[in-house]
Amino acid sequence: MTTSDDSIVLPISGDPPLVGALLLRVIALGDERGSTPAFGAPCATLAALRALSPLETWRLSGMRKSGLALVIDTRQLADNLRALRHSNEEAALAAYFVSHGASRGMLHQLFHLSHNAITRQRRRLGVRLGQGRPPLPDLATRDAIHRRWADLGRHESDLRRRLQQLHHQFAAYPLVVISAVLHEFDTAPATAPPLRESACRTQPNASPPHLSSPPGEPGHRRS
Repeated sequence: MTTSDDSIVLPISGDPPLVGALLLRVIALGDERGSTPAFGAPCATLAALRALSPLETWRLSGMRKSGLALVIDTRQLADNLRALRHSNEEAALAAYFVSHGASRGMLHQLFHLSHNAITRQRRRLGVRLGQGRPPLPDLATRDAIHRRWADLGRHESDLRRRLQQLHHQFAAYPLVVISAVLHEFDTAPATAPPLRESACRTQPNASPPHLSSPPGEPGHRRS
């Protein structure tokens, strides 16, 4: 094995089926590209490899040293691992919202989930939502929700995670109810989208849209 700042080279040997499959793949790549190597300047060794019969290729794969190696681009692999972690985190967060009663509007705005994707997620997670608009909590609980929402906004800029943290503390209520509480002071039409994804990405202390100031802060009073 050899290493550099950005790559690791691992010799491949001791596994004739794997070596044979790789040799056949090298031959196929050359055939697909229509020239001796598909890898740059002409190479007599690769031309000789392409001229072998299947039996000869199989025998070649049993040599003690195969002449093949796996090159790992560590920088690219690290990027891929980060992308995978991010994808897994996004999927887990979306599943949390689905499992804890987020409305279709919330799921579409926050995660860009389609109607069919939401239906599949709910079916997979065994989520069944009741019909009609659920009632809001009592006044004291609503005040507590607004105060905690404002507190969370001071250190959490991602609206989705802010909502998740808020729900952790008011877990008796589905997310659709918590969202309704946060919007109880809205003056926009009731058909307006409940949440905007752009708010969670671009506005560190954003409150849900259509509020003149964050819930629980000056400017919000019940009539």
